[in-house]
Amino acid sequence: MAKWENDPIIRPATPAATEGQQQQPPPASGGGIVRNVGAGVLEGEGGVGNMLTNLSGNLVGKPLASAIIFAHDALAPVFGYERFPDKVREFLQGNEGEQNLGSKAIDTVADVTGSPKPSDVPATTAPEQIARKVAAAGTAAATLGAGAGPALSTAGPALVGAGGALVGDIAGRMVPAWAKDFTEQVGNVAGSAATSRAVTPVRTVTTPERQRLVGVAENEGIPLTAGERTGSKPLQKTEQILGQLPGSAGGVASDVATQNAAVNRAVARRAGLDTDTLTTDVVNAHLDRVGGEIGQLATNNNMQLPTGFLQQAGQLRQNLRYMKTDVGQELGARLDQLRDMITIDPNGNPIIAGPHYQTLISDLNDAIRGAEGTAQTKLLQFRDMMRQQMEASMNPADAARWRELNRQYANTHVIRDAMGAAGAGAAEGNISLLQLRGALNRSAKDAYATGFGDLNELARVGQSVLRKPPDSGSPQGIAITGLINKLSALGSAGGAAAGSHYGGVEGAALGAIAPWAAPLAVGAVMRGRVPLTDFSPGQAYLSNRLAADVNPALTAAIIRASQQQQPPDQNRLMGPPPR
Repeated sequence: MAKWENDPIIRPATPAATEGQQQQPPPASGGGIVRNVGAGVLEGEGGVGNMLTNLSGNLVGKPLASAIIFAHDALAPVFGYERFPDKVREFLQGNEGEQNLGSKAIDTVADVTGSPKPSDVPATTAPEQIARKVAAAGTAAATLGAGAGPALSTAGPALVGAGGALVGDIAGRMVPAWAKDFTEQVGNVAGSAATSRAVTPVRTVTTPERQRLVGVAENEGIPLTAGERTGSKPLQKTEQILGQLPGSAGGVASDVATQNAAVNRAVARRAGLDTDTLTTDVVNAHLDRVGGEIGQLATNNNMQLPTGFLQQAGQLRQNLRYMKTDVGQELGARLDQLRDMITIDPNGNPIIAGPHYQTLISDLNDAIRGAEGTAQTKLLQFRDMMRQQMEASMNPADAARWRELNRQYANTHVIRDAMGAAGAGAAEGNISLLQLRGALNRSAKDAYATGFGDLNELARVGQSVLRKPPDSGSPQGIAITGLINKLSALGSAGGAAAGSHYGGVEGAALGAIAPWAAPLAVGAVMRGRVPLTDFSPGQAYLSNRLAADVNPALTAAIIRASQQQQPPDQNRLMGPPPR
Protein backbone atom coordinates (compact mmCIF):
# COMPACT_ATOMS: atom_id res chain seq x y z
CA MET A 1 0.00 0.00 0.00
CA ALA A 2 1.39 3.40 -0.94
CA LYS A 3 2.43 5.57 1.96
CA TRP A 4 0.38 8.50 0.78
CA GLU A 5 -2.82 6.49 0.86
CA ASN A 6 -2.97 6.92 4.66
CA ASP A 7 -2.10 10.59 4.55
CA PRO A 8 -5.10 12.39 6.13
CA ILE A 9 -4.56 15.34 3.86
CA ILE A 10 -4.87 13.25 0.73
CA ARG A 11 -7.33 10.64 2.05
CA PRO A 12 -9.53 11.70 4.99
CA ALA A 13 -10.05 9.21 7.76
CA THR A 14 -13.17 7.06 7.71
CA PRO A 15 -15.72 7.39 10.54
CA ALA A 16 -14.40 4.15 12.04
CA ALA A 17 -10.89 5.59 12.23
CA THR A 18 -12.02 8.85 13.81
CA GLU A 19 -11.20 9.02 17.48
CA GLY A 20 -14.21 9.00 19.83
CA GLN A 21 -16.64 7.78 17.16
CA GLN A 22 -18.02 4.32 16.45
CA GLN A 23 -18.46 3.02 12.98
CA GLN A 24 -22.16 3.01 11.96
CA PRO A 25 -23.37 -0.38 10.76
CA PRO A 26 -24.67 -0.54 7.21
CA PRO A 27 -28.42 -0.41 6.84
CA ALA A 28 -30.00 -3.80 7.38
CA SER A 29 -31.57 -5.41 4.37
CA GLY A 30 -35.36 -5.46 4.35
CA GLY A 31 -37.60 -8.47 4.74
CA GLY A 32 -39.21 -8.15 1.32
CA ILE A 33 -42.71 -7.09 0.29
CA VAL A 34 -44.32 -10.53 0.68
CA ARG A 35 -42.90 -11.20 4.14
CA ASN A 36 -43.87 -7.73 5.30
CA VAL A 37 -47.42 -8.24 4.06
CA GLY A 38 -47.55 -11.42 6.13
CA ALA A 39 -46.14 -9.58 9.14
CA GLY A 40 -48.70 -6.84 8.58
CA VAL A 41 -51.54 -9.38 8.64
CA LEU A 42 -50.30 -10.65 12.02
CA GLU A 43 -49.96 -7.10 13.32
CA GLY A 44 -53.48 -6.42 12.17
CA GLU A 45 -54.81 -9.35 14.16
CA GLY A 46 -52.81 -8.14 17.12
CA GLY A 47 -54.28 -4.69 16.61
CA VAL A 48 -57.76 -6.17 17.00
CA GLY A 49 -56.72 -7.51 20.37
CA ASN A 50 -55.23 -4.13 21.25
CA MET A 51 -58.53 -2.44 20.44
CA LEU A 52 -60.68 -4.90 22.36
CA THR A 53 -58.48 -4.86 25.47
CA ASN A 54 -57.95 -1.10 25.56
CA LEU A 55 -60.79 0.69 23.82
CA SER A 56 -60.38 4.00 25.62
CA GLY A 57 -56.65 4.10 25.01
CA ASN A 58 -56.94 3.35 21.29
CA LEU A 59 -60.09 5.31 20.52
CA VAL A 60 -59.38 8.37 22.68
CA GLY A 61 -55.98 8.27 24.31
CA LYS A 62 -53.70 7.81 21.30
CA PRO A 63 -55.45 10.31 18.99
CA LEU A 64 -55.58 12.88 21.78
CA ALA A 65 -51.93 12.35 22.68
CA SER A 66 -50.90 12.78 19.03
CA ALA A 67 -52.78 16.07 18.82
CA ILE A 68 -51.23 17.37 22.06
CA ILE A 69 -47.71 16.38 20.98
CA PHE A 70 -48.19 18.00 17.58
CA ALA A 71 -49.48 21.26 19.10
CA HIS A 72 -46.60 21.31 21.62
CA ASP A 73 -43.90 20.67 19.01
CA ALA A 74 -45.40 23.06 16.45
CA LEU A 75 -45.26 25.93 18.97
CA ALA A 76 -41.74 25.08 20.15
CA PRO A 77 -39.95 27.45 17.72
CA VAL A 78 -42.37 30.24 18.62
CA PHE A 79 -41.83 30.06 22.39
CA GLY A 80 -38.25 28.82 22.30
CA TYR A 81 -38.61 25.51 24.15
CA GLU A 82 -37.42 22.06 23.10
CA ARG A 83 -39.65 19.60 21.32
CA PHE A 84 -40.53 16.37 23.09
CA PRO A 85 -37.81 13.68 23.03
CA ASP A 86 -38.72 10.31 21.54
CA LYS A 87 -39.07 8.61 24.94
CA VAL A 88 -41.58 11.22 26.07
CA ARG A 89 -43.51 10.79 22.84
CA GLU A 90 -43.68 7.04 23.34
CA PHE A 91 -44.80 7.47 26.94
CA LEU A 92 -47.57 9.96 26.07
CA GLN A 93 -48.82 7.82 23.17
CA GLY A 94 -48.79 4.61 25.20
CA ASN A 95 -46.42 2.86 22.78
CA GLU A 96 -44.27 1.23 25.45
CA GLY A 97 -45.97 -2.15 24.98
CA GLU A 98 -47.56 -2.55 28.37
CA GLN A 99 -51.08 -2.07 27.05
CA ASN A 100 -50.71 -3.80 23.67
CA LEU A 101 -52.07 -7.15 24.84
CA GLY A 102 -53.18 -8.18 21.34
CA SER A 103 -49.69 -7.73 19.92
CA LYS A 104 -48.24 -9.64 22.86
CA ALA A 105 -50.64 -12.50 22.18
CA ILE A 106 -49.46 -12.71 18.55
CA ASP A 107 -45.83 -12.85 19.72
CA THR A 108 -46.70 -15.55 22.26
CA VAL A 109 -48.34 -17.70 19.59
CA ALA A 110 -45.25 -17.24 17.41
CA ASP A 111 -43.01 -18.38 20.29
CA VAL A 112 -45.13 -21.48 20.88
CA THR A 113 -45.33 -22.47 17.23
CA GLY A 114 -41.77 -21.50 16.40
CA SER A 115 -42.87 -19.20 13.61
CA PRO A 116 -41.37 -15.74 13.00
CA LYS A 117 -42.74 -12.81 14.96
CA PRO A 118 -43.76 -9.64 13.15
CA SER A 119 -40.81 -7.94 14.84
CA ASP A 120 -38.48 -10.48 13.22
CA VAL A 121 -39.35 -9.16 9.76
CA PRO A 122 -37.62 -5.81 9.10
CA ALA A 123 -39.26 -3.13 6.99
CA THR A 124 -36.49 -0.82 5.87
CA THR A 125 -37.68 0.38 2.48
CA ALA A 126 -40.66 2.57 1.76
CA PRO A 127 -42.52 -0.12 -0.29
CA GLU A 128 -42.06 -2.64 2.53
CA GLN A 129 -43.28 -0.21 5.17
CA ILE A 130 -46.30 0.85 3.14
CA ALA A 131 -47.24 -2.73 2.24
CA ARG A 132 -46.98 -3.71 5.90
CA LYS A 133 -49.16 -0.86 7.13
CA VAL A 134 -51.78 -1.43 4.43
CA ALA A 135 -51.94 -5.17 5.18
CA ALA A 136 -52.20 -4.57 8.93
CA ALA A 137 -54.91 -1.93 8.61
CA GLY A 138 -56.95 -3.94 6.11
CA THR A 139 -56.77 -7.09 8.23
CA ALA A 140 -57.75 -5.33 11.47
CA ALA A 141 -60.62 -3.42 9.87
CA ALA A 142 -61.93 -6.55 8.13
CA THR A 143 -61.77 -8.60 11.33
CA LEU A 144 -63.63 -6.01 13.39
CA GLY A 145 -66.10 -5.45 10.55
CA ALA A 146 -66.90 -9.17 10.39
CA GLY A 147 -67.56 -9.16 14.12
CA ALA A 148 -69.93 -6.20 13.86
CA GLY A 149 -72.65 -8.34 12.26
CA PRO A 150 -74.29 -8.67 8.84
CA ALA A 151 -74.64 -4.89 8.39
CA LEU A 152 -70.91 -4.74 7.66
CA SER A 153 -69.10 -7.02 5.25
CA THR A 154 -65.40 -7.66 5.51
CA ALA A 155 -64.56 -6.25 2.07
CA GLY A 156 -65.76 -2.71 2.77
CA PRO A 157 -63.91 -2.17 6.06
CA ALA A 158 -60.81 -3.85 4.62
CA LEU A 159 -60.70 -1.51 1.63
CA VAL A 160 -61.36 1.58 3.75
CA GLY A 161 -58.72 0.57 6.28
CA ALA A 162 -56.15 -0.12 3.57
CA GLY A 163 -56.89 3.19 1.83
CA GLY A 164 -56.66 5.14 5.08
CA ALA A 165 -53.34 3.52 5.96
CA LEU A 166 -51.90 4.25 2.51
CA VAL A 167 -52.89 7.93 2.53
CA GLY A 168 -51.74 8.36 6.12
CA ASP A 169 -48.33 6.83 5.43
CA ILE A 170 -47.75 9.02 2.38
CA ALA A 171 -48.87 12.12 4.30
CA GLY A 172 -46.50 11.29 7.14
CA ARG A 173 -43.56 11.15 4.72
CA MET A 174 -44.21 14.66 3.45
CA VAL A 175 -43.70 16.52 6.73
CA PRO A 176 -40.82 16.95 9.21
CA ALA A 177 -40.19 14.12 11.64
CA TRP A 178 -41.76 15.88 14.63
CA ALA A 179 -45.08 16.27 12.74
CA LYS A 180 -45.13 12.78 11.27
CA ASP A 181 -47.36 11.00 13.80
CA PHE A 182 -50.16 13.55 13.89
CA THR A 183 -50.07 14.14 10.13
CA GLU A 184 -50.27 10.40 9.52
CA GLN A 185 -53.24 10.20 11.87
CA VAL A 186 -55.04 12.98 10.01
CA GLY A 187 -54.16 11.21 6.77
CA ASN A 188 -55.67 7.99 8.14
CA VAL A 189 -59.00 9.77 8.72
CA ALA A 190 -58.95 11.65 5.40
CA GLY A 191 -57.85 8.57 3.48
CA SER A 192 -60.50 6.41 5.12
CA ALA A 193 -63.20 8.96 4.28
CA ALA A 194 -62.02 9.32 0.68
CA THR A 195 -61.71 5.55 0.20
CA SER A 196 -65.12 4.97 1.73
CA ARG A 197 -66.67 7.45 -0.71
CA ALA A 198 -64.77 5.95 -3.64
CA VAL A 199 -65.80 2.39 -2.76
CA THR A 200 -69.49 3.24 -2.23
CA PRO A 201 -70.31 6.41 -4.22
CA VAL A 202 -74.11 6.29 -3.77
CA ARG A 203 -75.16 6.57 -0.12
CA THR A 204 -78.86 7.34 -0.22
CA VAL A 205 -80.42 6.76 3.18
CA THR A 206 -83.34 4.36 2.89
CA THR A 207 -85.65 2.77 5.40
CA PRO A 208 -85.22 -0.85 6.51
CA GLU A 209 -88.60 -1.64 4.91
CA ARG A 210 -87.42 -0.39 1.52
CA GLN A 211 -84.26 -2.44 1.82
CA ARG A 212 -86.43 -5.46 2.64
CA LEU A 213 -88.53 -4.85 -0.47
CA VAL A 214 -85.35 -4.67 -2.56
CA GLY A 215 -84.57 -8.13 -1.20
CA VAL A 216 -88.10 -9.32 -2.11
CA ALA A 217 -87.61 -8.17 -5.71
CA GLU A 218 -84.20 -9.82 -5.98
CA ASN A 219 -85.51 -13.08 -4.51
CA GLU A 220 -88.25 -13.03 -7.15
CA GLY A 221 -85.59 -12.76 -9.86
CA ILE A 222 -86.53 -9.20 -10.82
CA PRO A 223 -83.40 -7.36 -12.06
CA LEU A 224 -83.05 -3.90 -10.54
CA THR A 225 -81.09 -0.91 -11.74
CA ALA A 226 -78.61 0.79 -9.44
CA GLY A 227 -81.08 3.64 -8.95
CA GLU A 228 -83.86 1.25 -7.96
CA ARG A 229 -81.61 -0.73 -5.66
CA THR A 230 -80.18 2.29 -3.84
CA GLY A 231 -83.24 4.54 -3.95
CA SER A 232 -81.13 7.44 -5.28
CA LYS A 233 -83.43 9.93 -7.00
CA PRO A 234 -80.66 11.55 -9.11
CA LEU A 235 -79.50 8.13 -10.25
CA GLN A 236 -83.05 7.04 -11.11
CA LYS A 237 -83.56 10.26 -13.05
CA THR A 238 -80.33 9.73 -14.96
CA GLU A 239 -81.43 6.22 -15.89
CA GLN A 240 -84.79 7.55 -17.03
CA ILE A 241 -83.22 10.27 -19.19
CA LEU A 242 -80.76 7.81 -20.75
CA GLY A 243 -83.76 5.75 -21.79
CA GLN A 244 -85.01 8.69 -23.85
CA LEU A 245 -81.80 9.72 -25.65
CA PRO A 246 -80.39 8.39 -28.93
CA GLY A 247 -77.31 6.30 -28.33
CA SER A 248 -78.47 4.89 -24.99
CA ALA A 249 -82.23 4.38 -25.41
CA GLY A 250 -81.86 1.01 -27.13
CA GLY A 251 -79.82 -0.56 -24.36
CA VAL A 252 -82.10 0.83 -21.65
CA ALA A 253 -85.17 -0.43 -23.53
CA SER A 254 -83.65 -3.91 -23.59
CA ASP A 255 -83.12 -3.78 -19.82
CA VAL A 256 -86.69 -2.58 -19.29
CA ALA A 257 -88.05 -5.44 -21.39
CA THR A 258 -86.03 -7.94 -19.34
CA GLN A 259 -87.36 -6.45 -16.11
CA ASN A 260 -90.95 -6.47 -17.39
CA ALA A 261 -90.69 -10.14 -18.27
CA ALA A 262 -89.32 -10.94 -14.80
CA VAL A 263 -92.14 -8.98 -13.13
CA ASN A 264 -94.74 -10.78 -15.23
CA ARG A 265 -93.24 -14.14 -14.32
CA ALA A 266 -93.13 -13.30 -10.59
CA VAL A 267 -96.80 -12.23 -10.64
CA ALA A 268 -97.85 -15.22 -12.73
CA ARG A 269 -96.20 -17.63 -10.27
CA ARG A 270 -98.66 -16.48 -7.61
CA ALA A 271 -101.45 -17.76 -9.83
CA GLY A 272 -99.73 -21.05 -10.68
CA LEU A 273 -98.99 -19.79 -14.18
CA ASP A 274 -95.65 -20.15 -15.99
CA THR A 275 -95.40 -17.24 -18.41
CA ASP A 276 -93.59 -13.94 -18.84
CA THR A 277 -96.40 -12.36 -20.87
CA LEU A 278 -99.78 -11.73 -19.23
CA THR A 279 -102.00 -11.10 -22.24
CA THR A 280 -105.79 -11.27 -21.94
CA ASP A 281 -105.89 -14.63 -23.71
CA VAL A 282 -103.27 -16.14 -21.40
CA VAL A 283 -104.97 -14.93 -18.20
CA ASN A 284 -108.51 -15.91 -19.27
CA ALA A 285 -107.42 -19.36 -20.42
CA HIS A 286 -105.68 -19.96 -17.09
CA LEU A 287 -108.72 -18.73 -15.16
CA ASP A 288 -110.94 -21.17 -17.07
CA ARG A 289 -108.57 -24.07 -16.42
CA VAL A 290 -108.26 -23.38 -12.67
CA GLY A 291 -111.99 -22.78 -12.33
CA GLY A 292 -112.72 -26.03 -14.14
CA GLU A 293 -110.44 -28.01 -11.83
CA ILE A 294 -112.06 -26.41 -8.77
CA GLY A 295 -115.45 -27.37 -10.14
CA GLN A 296 -114.37 -30.93 -10.71
CA LEU A 297 -113.08 -31.22 -7.14
CA ALA A 298 -116.35 -29.78 -5.83
CA THR A 299 -118.37 -32.21 -7.94
CA ASN A 300 -116.40 -35.13 -6.54
CA ASN A 301 -116.98 -34.08 -2.93
CA ASN A 302 -120.02 -33.20 -0.85
CA MET A 303 -119.93 -30.49 1.77
CA GLN A 304 -120.66 -31.99 5.17
CA LEU A 305 -122.78 -29.89 7.56
CA PRO A 306 -121.81 -30.77 11.12
CA THR A 307 -123.64 -29.32 14.10
CA GLY A 308 -120.96 -26.66 14.69
CA PHE A 309 -121.29 -25.28 11.17
CA LEU A 310 -125.09 -25.23 11.33
CA GLN A 311 -124.90 -23.36 14.63
CA GLN A 312 -122.59 -20.77 13.03
CA ALA A 313 -125.03 -20.29 10.16
CA GLY A 314 -127.91 -19.99 12.61
CA GLN A 315 -126.09 -17.37 14.65
CA LEU A 316 -125.35 -15.44 11.48
CA ARG A 317 -129.04 -15.43 10.58
CA GLN A 318 -129.98 -14.17 14.05
CA ASN A 319 -127.51 -11.28 13.64
CA LEU A 320 -129.15 -10.13 10.40
CA ARG A 321 -131.58 -7.91 12.28
CA TYR A 322 -128.65 -5.85 13.60
CA MET A 323 -127.15 -5.29 10.15
CA LYS A 324 -127.81 -2.54 7.66
CA THR A 325 -130.61 -3.23 5.24
CA ASP A 326 -128.49 -3.90 2.16
CA VAL A 327 -126.10 -6.14 4.11
CA GLY A 328 -128.90 -8.07 5.77
CA GLN A 329 -130.82 -8.58 2.53
CA GLU A 330 -127.84 -9.86 0.52
CA LEU A 331 -126.49 -12.11 3.25
CA GLY A 332 -130.01 -13.35 4.11
CA ALA A 333 -130.55 -14.32 0.46
CA ARG A 334 -127.35 -16.40 0.47
CA LEU A 335 -128.32 -18.07 3.77
CA ASP A 336 -131.73 -18.91 2.31
CA GLN A 337 -129.97 -20.37 -0.71
CA LEU A 338 -127.78 -22.48 1.59
CA ARG A 339 -130.84 -23.74 3.50
CA ASP A 340 -132.65 -24.73 0.30
CA MET A 341 -129.65 -26.73 -0.95
CA ILE A 342 -129.35 -28.99 2.10
CA THR A 343 -130.05 -32.68 1.48
CA ILE A 344 -129.57 -35.87 3.52
CA ASP A 345 -126.98 -38.48 2.55
CA PRO A 346 -127.61 -42.25 2.88
CA ASN A 347 -126.18 -42.16 6.41
CA GLY A 348 -128.70 -39.56 7.49
CA ASN A 349 -126.22 -36.65 7.63
CA PRO A 350 -127.04 -33.20 6.21
CA ILE A 351 -124.91 -32.27 3.20
CA ILE A 352 -124.73 -29.90 0.24
CA ALA A 353 -123.96 -31.66 -3.01
CA GLY A 354 -120.80 -30.48 -4.77
CA PRO A 355 -122.54 -28.95 -7.82
CA HIS A 356 -124.93 -27.04 -5.54
CA TYR A 357 -121.97 -25.77 -3.50
CA GLN A 358 -120.35 -24.46 -6.69
CA THR A 359 -123.53 -22.61 -7.62
CA LEU A 360 -123.71 -20.98 -4.19
CA ILE A 361 -120.04 -19.91 -4.30
CA SER A 362 -120.48 -18.48 -7.82
CA ASP A 363 -123.47 -16.43 -6.66
CA LEU A 364 -121.51 -15.30 -3.59
CA ASN A 365 -118.60 -14.13 -5.78
CA ASP A 366 -120.98 -12.09 -7.95
CA ALA A 367 -122.50 -10.53 -4.82
CA ILE A 368 -119.06 -9.72 -3.40
CA ARG A 369 -117.96 -7.97 -6.58
CA GLY A 370 -121.09 -5.83 -6.54
CA ALA A 371 -120.97 -5.02 -2.82
CA GLU A 372 -119.07 -2.36 -0.93
CA GLY A 373 -118.01 -1.62 2.63
CA THR A 374 -119.60 -3.70 5.38
CA ALA A 375 -121.70 -5.72 2.96
CA GLN A 376 -118.63 -6.89 1.09
CA THR A 377 -116.83 -7.72 4.33
CA LYS A 378 -119.71 -9.85 5.66
CA LEU A 379 -120.09 -11.69 2.36
CA LEU A 380 -116.35 -12.41 2.26
CA GLN A 381 -116.54 -13.84 5.77
CA PHE A 382 -119.44 -16.07 4.79
CA ARG A 383 -117.62 -17.29 1.68
CA ASP A 384 -114.50 -18.09 3.73
CA MET A 385 -116.67 -20.02 6.19
CA MET A 386 -118.11 -22.04 3.32
CA ARG A 387 -114.72 -22.77 1.75
CA GLN A 388 -113.21 -23.88 5.03
CA GLN A 389 -116.07 -26.28 5.67
CA MET A 390 -115.84 -27.67 2.14
CA GLU A 391 -112.11 -28.23 2.63
CA ALA A 392 -112.77 -29.96 5.97
CA SER A 393 -115.15 -32.33 4.16
CA MET A 394 -112.49 -33.54 1.71
CA ASN A 395 -109.79 -36.18 1.97
CA PRO A 396 -106.28 -34.72 2.69
CA ALA A 397 -105.05 -34.90 -0.92
CA ASP A 398 -108.14 -33.18 -2.33
CA ALA A 399 -108.08 -30.63 0.50
CA ALA A 400 -104.49 -29.61 -0.24
CA ARG A 401 -105.22 -29.23 -3.95
CA TRP A 402 -108.43 -27.34 -3.11
CA ARG A 403 -106.52 -24.76 -1.07
CA GLU A 404 -103.95 -24.28 -3.79
CA LEU A 405 -106.48 -23.94 -6.59
CA ASN A 406 -108.63 -21.46 -4.69
CA ARG A 407 -105.55 -19.34 -3.99
CA GLN A 408 -104.56 -19.44 -7.64
CA TYR A 409 -108.09 -18.61 -8.74
CA ALA A 410 -108.29 -15.59 -6.43
CA ASN A 411 -104.85 -14.34 -7.51
CA THR A 412 -105.74 -14.76 -11.18
CA HIS A 413 -108.83 -12.61 -10.69
CA VAL A 414 -106.69 -9.89 -9.11
CA ILE A 415 -104.21 -10.11 -11.99
CA ARG A 416 -106.97 -9.85 -14.57
CA ASP A 417 -108.34 -6.80 -12.78
CA ALA A 418 -104.90 -5.13 -12.78
CA MET A 419 -104.39 -6.00 -16.47
CA GLY A 420 -107.57 -4.07 -17.28
CA ALA A 421 -105.71 -0.79 -16.72
CA ALA A 422 -105.17 1.61 -19.61
CA GLY A 423 -101.82 1.99 -21.32
CA ALA A 424 -99.53 0.29 -23.78
CA GLY A 425 -97.91 -1.91 -21.12
CA ALA A 426 -101.13 -3.73 -20.18
CA ALA A 427 -102.13 -4.05 -23.84
CA GLU A 428 -98.78 -5.70 -24.58
CA GLY A 429 -99.08 -8.16 -21.68
CA ASN A 430 -96.89 -6.34 -19.14
CA ILE A 431 -98.49 -5.92 -15.73
CA SER A 432 -97.88 -2.76 -13.75
CA LEU A 433 -97.17 -3.46 -10.10
CA LEU A 434 -98.56 -0.02 -9.36
CA GLN A 435 -101.96 -1.24 -10.58
CA LEU A 436 -101.89 -4.22 -8.22
CA ARG A 437 -102.69 -2.02 -5.24
CA GLY A 438 -106.06 -0.96 -6.64
CA ALA A 439 -106.85 -4.49 -7.81
CA LEU A 440 -106.08 -5.88 -4.35
CA ASN A 441 -108.31 -3.34 -2.66
CA ARG A 442 -111.12 -4.14 -5.08
CA SER A 443 -110.78 -7.83 -4.22
CA ALA A 444 -111.21 -7.17 -0.49
CA LYS A 445 -111.68 -4.07 1.59
CA ASP A 446 -108.35 -2.48 2.61
CA ALA A 447 -106.47 -5.55 1.37
CA TYR A 448 -103.33 -3.57 0.59
CA ALA A 449 -103.24 -1.76 3.94
CA THR A 450 -103.79 -4.95 5.91
CA GLY A 451 -101.20 -6.95 3.94
CA PHE A 452 -103.86 -9.34 2.62
CA GLY A 453 -103.17 -11.55 -0.39
CA ASP A 454 -100.26 -13.33 -2.02
CA LEU A 455 -99.68 -10.40 -4.38
CA ASN A 456 -99.39 -7.82 -1.61
CA GLU A 457 -95.59 -7.92 -1.37
CA LEU A 458 -95.19 -7.44 -5.12
CA ALA A 459 -97.64 -4.55 -5.02
CA ARG A 460 -95.46 -2.91 -2.36
CA VAL A 461 -92.37 -3.44 -4.49
CA GLY A 462 -94.20 -1.60 -7.28
CA GLN A 463 -95.20 1.25 -5.01
CA SER A 464 -91.66 1.68 -3.65
CA VAL A 465 -88.69 0.08 -5.41
CA LEU A 466 -89.99 0.09 -8.99
CA ARG A 467 -91.84 3.40 -8.83
CA LYS A 468 -90.51 5.58 -11.64
CA PRO A 469 -89.75 9.28 -11.13
CA PRO A 470 -92.21 11.65 -12.82
CA ASP A 471 -91.52 12.56 -16.43
CA SER A 472 -92.28 16.23 -15.80
CA GLY A 473 -89.42 18.64 -15.32
CA SER A 474 -87.67 18.65 -11.96
CA PRO A 475 -84.52 20.45 -10.80
CA GLN A 476 -82.63 17.16 -10.81
CA GLY A 477 -83.94 16.17 -14.24
CA ILE A 478 -83.18 19.59 -15.74
CA ALA A 479 -79.64 19.56 -14.34
CA ILE A 480 -78.91 16.02 -15.55
CA THR A 481 -80.41 16.67 -18.97
CA GLY A 482 -78.37 19.87 -19.24
CA LEU A 483 -75.16 18.04 -18.40
CA ILE A 484 -75.77 15.30 -20.96
CA ASN A 485 -76.75 17.92 -23.55
CA LYS A 486 -73.48 19.75 -22.94
CA LEU A 487 -71.57 16.53 -23.43
CA SER A 488 -73.54 15.90 -26.62
CA ALA A 489 -72.81 19.44 -27.81
CA LEU A 490 -69.11 18.86 -27.27
CA GLY A 491 -69.44 15.65 -29.23
CA SER A 492 -71.26 17.46 -32.03
CA ALA A 493 -68.57 20.13 -32.19
CA GLY A 494 -65.87 17.50 -32.28
CA GLY A 495 -67.76 15.54 -34.92
CA ALA A 496 -68.25 18.64 -37.05
CA ALA A 497 -64.54 19.47 -36.81
CA ALA A 498 -63.59 15.91 -37.72
CA GLY A 499 -66.12 15.88 -40.53
CA SER A 500 -64.74 19.06 -42.06
CA HIS A 501 -61.23 17.68 -41.74
CA TYR A 502 -61.92 14.34 -43.42
CA GLY A 503 -64.75 15.43 -45.70
CA GLY A 504 -66.70 13.09 -47.92
CA VAL A 505 -68.62 10.09 -46.60
CA GLU A 506 -66.28 9.59 -43.63
CA GLY A 507 -66.73 13.16 -42.48
CA ALA A 508 -70.49 13.03 -42.85
CA ALA A 509 -70.61 9.80 -40.82
CA LEU A 510 -68.51 11.30 -38.02
CA GLY A 511 -70.69 14.38 -37.87
CA ALA A 512 -73.87 12.24 -37.74
CA ILE A 513 -72.84 9.91 -34.91
CA ALA A 514 -71.06 12.49 -32.75
CA PRO A 515 -74.21 13.67 -30.86
CA TRP A 516 -74.88 10.05 -29.89
CA ALA A 517 -71.46 9.62 -28.33
CA ALA A 518 -72.15 11.21 -24.92
CA PRO A 519 -75.30 9.25 -23.97
CA LEU A 520 -73.77 6.11 -25.49
CA ALA A 521 -70.64 6.50 -23.36
CA VAL A 522 -72.55 7.35 -20.17
CA GLY A 523 -74.94 4.45 -20.74
CA ALA A 524 -72.08 2.04 -21.41
CA VAL A 525 -70.30 3.04 -18.20
CA MET A 526 -73.46 2.84 -16.08
CA ARG A 527 -75.06 -0.32 -17.46
CA GLY A 528 -72.66 -1.95 -19.94
CA ARG A 529 -72.21 -5.72 -19.55
CA VAL A 530 -69.11 -7.83 -19.66
CA PRO A 531 -69.25 -9.66 -23.01
CA LEU A 532 -71.10 -13.00 -22.93
CA THR A 533 -72.38 -12.34 -19.38
CA ASP A 534 -75.15 -10.43 -17.62
CA PHE A 535 -72.69 -8.80 -15.22
CA SER A 536 -72.51 -5.01 -15.35
CA PRO A 537 -69.46 -3.55 -13.54
CA GLY A 538 -71.05 -0.09 -13.55
CA GLN A 539 -74.28 -1.29 -11.94
CA ALA A 540 -72.39 -3.36 -9.37
CA TYR A 541 -70.20 -0.39 -8.46
CA LEU A 542 -73.04 2.15 -8.22
CA SER A 543 -75.29 -0.09 -6.15
CA ASN A 544 -72.78 -1.60 -3.73
CA ARG A 545 -73.06 -0.74 -0.02
CA LEU A 546 -69.72 -2.23 1.04
CA ALA A 547 -68.50 0.91 2.78
CA ALA A 548 -71.80 2.68 3.43
CA ASP A 549 -71.69 1.96 7.17
CA VAL A 550 -67.93 2.21 7.70
CA ASN A 551 -66.97 5.06 10.05
CA PRO A 552 -63.74 6.80 8.84
CA ALA A 553 -62.83 8.08 12.33
CA LEU A 554 -63.26 4.64 13.88
CA THR A 555 -61.33 3.10 11.01
CA ALA A 556 -58.46 5.54 11.65
CA ALA A 557 -58.34 4.40 15.27
CA ILE A 558 -58.26 0.78 14.09
CA ILE A 559 -55.40 1.64 11.75
CA ARG A 560 -53.39 3.17 14.58
CA ALA A 561 -54.00 0.22 16.88
CA SER A 562 -52.94 -2.25 14.17
CA GLN A 563 -49.47 -0.76 13.67
CA GLN A 564 -46.57 -1.66 15.91
CA GLN A 565 -43.58 0.64 16.32
CA GLN A 566 -41.20 0.36 13.36
CA PRO A 567 -37.49 1.21 13.11
CA PRO A 568 -36.60 4.80 12.17
CA ASP A 569 -37.84 5.61 8.71
CA GLN A 570 -34.94 6.19 6.31
CA ASN A 571 -37.19 6.89 3.33
CA ARG A 572 -38.79 10.16 4.34
CA LEU A 573 -39.61 12.70 1.66
CA MET A 574 -38.45 15.63 3.78
CA GLY A 575 -36.95 16.34 7.17
CA PRO A 576 -34.38 14.33 9.14
CA PRO A 577 -35.18 10.90 10.56
CA PRO A 578 -36.59 10.79 14.11
CA ARG A 579 -34.02 11.06 16.87
